[in-house]
Amino acid sequence: MAGLNAIGSVWVAAITVLVCADILGRLLFQYPLVGVPEIVKVSIVAIVWLQIPHTLKTGGHLRSDIVLRFLSGRSRAAVDLFAYVLGALVFGLLVYSGWDTMIQAWELGEFEGELPVRVPTYPLRSIVLLGAALTALQFLLMAAEAGRRLLAPGAEAP
Repeated sequence: MAGLNAIGSVWVAAITVLVCADILGRLLFQYPLVGVPEIVKVSIVAIVWLQIPHTLKTGGHLRSDIVLRFLSGRSRAAVDLFAYVLGALVFGLLVYSGWDTMIQAWELGEFEGELPVRVPTYPLRSIVLLGAALTALQFLLMAAEAGRRLLAPGAEAP
């Protein structure tokens, strides 16, 4: 997950350079780089899905804990367990529902955009499903930990 996160970070830097080059081309030469909007549009989706699993693993997502502060350790673990199982289910269903579409996109060689720039979308569909599968896996790992906390002796402590 950390490796995919690093790839996403490098991709952000590359997109930044590409956008800056496009802007400079427009300002200095009145000639933009061809295909930058299409590349950026596809890249943003890929970057997000490359980084979601690692962000979940490191606790980087926003979370409101107003209610959780008032719960006992066992109750907090039960709420976490429910949330993590639900998260695994949602991301697992995303993988399940997108699998056939991803396979079909690879078979057809699906592209986004029109000539002169056509960006392949079949790798993007694979990245989305990889990110969703790893996020589901991370949710399952977190659910197992929450289950251990729920069943652990002395879990009532705050």
